[in-house]
Amino acid sequence: MSESLQRVAGDRLRNFLSSMTRNRVSAVLSGVLITSTIQSSSATTVLVVGFVNAGLMQLTEAIGVIMGANIGTTITAWIVSFLGFKFNIATFAMPAIALGMIFQFSKKESRSGFGSFLIGFGFLFLGLDYLKSSVPDSAKDPESFQFLSQYTNMGFYTILLFVLIGTLLTIVIQSSSASTTITITLAFSGFIPIEAAYGMILGENIGTTITANLAAIAGNRNAKKAALAHTVFNIFGVVWALLFFQAFSHLVDTLIPEDPLVNKESTRFHISLFHTLFNVINTLLLIWFVNTLTKFVSRIVDLLASKTAKDKSSIRLLQSGAVKTTELAMVELIEYTKKIIRDTYDFFRLTEQLLTESYDGTRVSQVLKKEEELDQVRSQVLQYLNEVQEMGITGNYGKDVLGIMERVKAVEEMGDNFASIARKVRKSHRQKIFLEKSGLHTVKEQIEIIKHHYELLLGNLERSESFDILGNPQIRNQSREYRFQMIQFIKKSESKLRKKKFQKKSNYLASLLYRDISRNLDNISRQLNASIYADV
Repeated sequence: MSESLQRVAGDRLRNFLSSMTRNRVSAVLSGVLITSTIQSSSATTVLVVGFVNAGLMQLTEAIGVIMGANIGTTITAWIVSFLGFKFNIATFAMPAIALGMIFQFSKKESRSGFGSFLIGFGFLFLGLDYLKSSVPDSAKDPESFQFLSQYTNMGFYTILLFVLIGTLLTIVIQSSSASTTITITLAFSGFIPIEAAYGMILGENIGTTITANLAAIAGNRNAKKAALAHTVFNIFGVVWALLFFQAFSHLVDTLIPEDPLVNKESTRFHISLFHTLFNVINTLLLIWFVNTLTKFVSRIVDLLASKTAKDKSSIRLLQSGAVKTTELAMVELIEYTKKIIRDTYDFFRLTEQLLTESYDGTRVSQVLKKEEELDQVRSQVLQYLNEVQEMGITGNYGKDVLGIMERVKAVEEMGDNFASIARKVRKSHRQKIFLEKSGLHTVKEQIEIIKHHYELLLGNLERSESFDILGNPQIRNQSREYRFQMIQFIKKSESKLRKKKFQKKSNYLASLLYRDISRNLDNISRQLNASIYADV
C-alpha cells in the first residue's frame, strides 16, 4: 500500500512536504496526513531521513514530520478496532485484490498504482482475518496459554517484559502497524492481559525506529541525526509512560468506561486509545523542545563520528534495501549527481590556478586526489543505479535514470581531463617547459568560456530540484554557443601549431604543451554541454 501510494504521488509528495514543514505545527500535521494515508510510519520516516540526507529538508522540520508520523500510524489500530472483529473482512478483501489486479494491467501509471494499492489493502485485511482466526480462544483452550501465567502476574515486571517483546516483535517484522494488529488480536482473544498489551504498544513505538536507523547507516550525519531523533523521541515517551503507567491506564479507563475483563469487545478500543493518547501527549510534550532535541542528537552523532569523516553536510546514498520506492531513490540520485557536478567546479578553479599562477605542487596533488575520489563516487552512483533498477523503475523515471548515467559519465570525463592537465603542468615544470604569452592568453580565454559554461549549468541547477530545467531551449542554445566558441579556439590553435612546426625559432615544445592543454579544456567544454543535453 505504502509503495504504490508513494509511486502514484510522485513529486507531489516531496512538494507537499516542502510546503507543509514551514513551522512545527504544519510539519506535525503533514506527518499525520502522510502516515494516515500510506499506513506506515516506517515508510514516512525513511522518506524523511532520505530528504534530510539529500539536503531537501532541515533537521528541525524532519523531527516535526516524524512526530506526526507517530500519531498517524495509530490510525491502523482504530481501523482494526472498528472493522476487524465485527464481520468477516475477507468478504471484501478478496474483491479488492481482484479489482486491483484488473487496474494493474492499465497502461496509465495512476491507475496501475491504484491497483497496487487495492492489492495491498486487500492483503492487509486478509492477513488480519488470518491472524484473528489463527489465534486460539483462551476460554476454549486454556492449556495453550498455561505457560504464560508465570509471566503475567509479575506486576510492573510484566509490563517491562512485554515492552521488550513489543520492541523485538516490531524490529523483526519492521512494521509497527502489523505488530499493533497482532497485539490487539492477542489481547482480544485473551492471549495476554490488557496491561501487557499496553506494554507491547510502548515497545512497538521503540521497535518501529529500527527501519529509519537502518536506512541512515550509509547516509551522512544529518540522516543519522534524523533517525536518532526518532529513536530518542520514542524512548523518552516510553520512559514517562512507564513512570506514570497507572495514571495513564486510569485515564484510558476513564475515557472508555467498559472493563475489558467484563466486556472483551472494549479491549481493542482501550488499546487503540492508549496508542493514540501516548503519541499525542508525547508530541505535545516535545514539540516545544524541537531545537533542544536537534542539538542533543547533533552532539551525539558528531561525537561518535570518526575524526576522518567527510564533510558533515555531504550527501551519501542511503542503503537501497531500506529505500523501497523509486521516488526516494531518485531524490537521492538527483541531489547526489548535482553535488558531484558542483564538486567538479572546485577541480576547475584549482586547474585555473595551476595554469595562470606560479607552479604549486600542492595544487597538483589536490587535483589528483579529487580525481581518485570522483572515480569512487562514480562507482558508488552506478552501483546504486543498478540496485534501483533491480527494484524496478516506476513511472517516468526511466528517462531520469538515463540522464543521471550520462551526467555521471560526463563528470568522470571532466575529472580525468582536470587530472591530465595537472600531470602535464607538473611534467612541464620539471622539464622547464612553459607556455608562451600567446598560448597563455588563449588558455585564459578558453578558461573564461568554461567558467561561463559552468555558471550556466550550476546556476540553473540551483533554481530547480530536478534536471528538467536544463531542457529549456534558451539554456541549451546558450550551452551550444559556448561549445561553438570553444571549437573555434581549437581550430585556430591547431592551425597556428601547424604553421609553427616549420618555424625554427619558435618554441615547438611549448606549443605542443599548449595544444595538449587546449584539447583537455575542449573535452571539459564538451562534457559540460553533455551534462546539459543528457536527457535528450
